[in-house]
Amino acid sequence: MVESIPTNPESNVTTAPRPRRDPFPLLWETLRRPLLLISVAGFLLLLVIVGLALPQLPGQYADDPAGATRWLLTTRNEYGGLGTLLNGLGLFDLIHSPLIRAGLAVLGLLLLIHLGEQLADIQRSRRLPALLAAPQNATGEPLPIPGSGQVFRSRSGLDAAFAQMSGAISRRLGNRFDANPSVLVRRAQVSDTPENEEGEMRWLVQGHVWAYYVRPLLLAGILLALAVLWAGVNFGWEVTPAPLPPGGDFRFPQQGLHLRYAVIGEQGSQSAALQVELGDATQLLAVGRSQTARLNNTNIHMQADVPGIYVESDKPGTLLLPGQSGTTDRIGFVFPAPGSEESVLIPDGDVALRLVRLVEDGEFLVETIAGDSGAVTRSEISQDDVRSVALLRGEQAGSQATIRLRFLPGLTVHLRYLPGDGLLWAALILVLAGAAGYLRRPFFALVQLAPWPGERAVLVVQSSSPEPLAELEGEIGV
Repeated sequence: MVESIPTNPESNVTTAPRPRRDPFPLLWETLRRPLLLISVAGFLLLLVIVGLALPQLPGQYADDPAGATRWLLTTRNEYGGLGTLLNGLGLFDLIHSPLIRAGLAVLGLLLLIHLGEQLADIQRSRRLPALLAAPQNATGEPLPIPGSGQVFRSRSGLDAAFAQMSGAISRRLGNRFDANPSVLVRRAQVSDTPENEEGEMRWLVQGHVWAYYVRPLLLAGILLALAVLWAGVNFGWEVTPAPLPPGGDFRFPQQGLHLRYAVIGEQGSQSAALQVELGDATQLLAVGRSQTARLNNTNIHMQADVPGIYVESDKPGTLLLPGQSGTTDRIGFVFPAPGSEESVLIPDGDVALRLVRLVEDGEFLVETIAGDSGAVTRSEISQDDVRSVALLRGEQAGSQATIRLRFLPGLTVHLRYLPGDGLLWAALILVLAGAAGYLRRPFFALVQLAPWPGERAVLVVQSSSPEPLAELEGEIGV
């Protein structure tokens, strides 16, 4: 027969004054709850997923408040009434969103609290064996378990002799755990006086202790990744300029960045490359389908995915863009979509060229427009083309200018600087190693058995999980 032995009885429950609850332990218990950690992490993940599906403020507007405001207003208006809400939440600029920054700070705090809890579990696991030799308390009093983790406790009176119950518990624990190499069962007997031969029997069961040491690696890895992301939010930058035409360039003075689409060599023997200058470092990327590089801890991704034409003349100063005053002998254009068009003037030849991208992939319409008569000559090209223009005025009047139309793709370039991004690999390794600790559930059970007057015994079970309580109370023949 099993009888429950009450602890800390109250003499007058109905009239006892209700104690005032300290708010700080309540706050601590709330912060320790895994559900809160999962909720904050899920909320942040949802914001990031929604943000990634939306256009983001280009990094080059980071130090241009007026340009950033115009961009945000234009983008917000494209989404109608929903755009106001999205802009208010900062989802068009995730990197600088106050909501994201606050969420990362709260998530980091919760992760630190849970990591501290897991380190406390390790300390408790190391101190538990010392309880086997701890001085005996009053009969039936549970030994104090170190640490602040949750402990399930049961105390029962047994209608059986102490020696009989001691053998039954030893057999039960042996049958249950001896065959499992991941579970260690220790046994000790403690007497309050040398004359007391029975004293108190104690058993300590510890299972999958290794998981206590491995689990913190998961949270440590997440914290490391979170620290890298926090550094990126505060000190990182990202730039995606408009597609670069052949011969074009882009500057971002705040970071000392200069991109130049260089066409190297003379006509007929040219090569194209993207020259990246970042601070005092320079790197050349050959124009191809795609290129990925790293310069000064900055990741560079380049794609040659926009149709373009490079117009060049063998006579200096013969080409002029509409609305400009300076002439040149080389001009590059990009054509993002079918129907895109560009024009170039040849003032000394009294001629203009109009280039139009056709629907057919790789096809362009070239119109040659004579200035005086307005006559238009049209032709379609799908590969490099050369044509001659007679120069009618200027220092080179009476000569022929050779105009070469060369198919060179426009470049889409994306640059991202994330401080310490190499640590993300270390974070991934830590997360994977720590996840292995969740394949097994570590546990302990401290069992105390003491004699009770009248050929009876009292059993105290303390455990990190409720299962040992049910097993010992329900399956030992009592």
